[in-house]
Amino acid sequence: MKPILSYYLFLLLFTFSVVKGSCSPDSTNFINFSKIDSAWQYSKGENVKIAVVDWLFDLSPKGEKKYVFPASMIAGAEVGSDKPWHGEWMAEIIHLIAPEAKIIPIRAQPGNGESYEPYLIKAIKYAADMGAAAVTSSMGPVKNSKEFIDAVEYAWRKGTIFIDVHPEYSEKTADGFKWCTRDEYSSKIIHPGIVPVPEHNVKMDAARDIFTWPYQLEPKYKDGWGYSNAPPIIGGVIALMKSANPLLTPDQLKEIIISSANEIDGFKVLDACAAVKEAIRKR
Repeated sequence: MKPILSYYLFLLLFTFSVVKGSCSPDSTNFINFSKIDSAWQYSKGENVKIAVVDWLFDLSPKGEKKYVFPASMIAGAEVGSDKPWHGEWMAEIIHLIAPEAKIIPIRAQPGNGESYEPYLIKAIKYAADMGAAAVTSSMGPVKNSKEFIDAVEYAWRKGTIFIDVHPEYSEKTADGFKWCTRDEYSSKIIHPGIVPVPEHNVKMDAARDIFTWPYQLEPKYKDGWGYSNAPPIIGGVIALMKSANPLLTPDQLKEIIISSANEIDGFKVLDACAAVKEAIRKR
């Protein structure tokens, strides 16, 4: 099956699973498993913006209803595409979780082999300037440079928290990357992950702050991009939290996401309903 067809098949099955809403907690319905559907009684993300830094979104009339302030950080590179790809997948996950939230699609991936890191830095600042409650990145690792940290802290001061798919690296090596330790990377970032299941055999990383679906589930949806799904899942839940309590600060958002998680086999696993209820208690 061609990749683009696989993408749309995933969304079709994924949406059906969410709409059906009758799955038990041990099913493949991550909306139910993470108690996102229970959180909807309090919020569906109204009046909140979440930015997605990625590439190839669906900005056609059919897809643009969920978007505001689309932008490309790369001169001459389009944000949307008639063949939407990774960015649209990430945005759709947020939209399934927080259907009333608005998403800021930001292209920061050149797509020609050039490093996206300088564009990611610009995108984080852009998201903050546009009033996003959170900005997600599900692209590759980024260096823990001064420029990157300055952008993260700029966003933090503006009320925007950055959700990064990978813990940052300090340098590239012949074997890959030298990852930062917890003491080295910024506390102003949420690093989410996905706990492995048999068909998602990714090594569990202790540097992650919070883990998301799947966890010991029978995986009908193979995640072809590793941890990519984790940032938009957290971003969507932050939209629910911020809508329920607009006064939450980035440090409160991060603290609540982590402290309200379920402890399962030593891992902090997302509980969206508990997070939203705690957000309301902070009013």
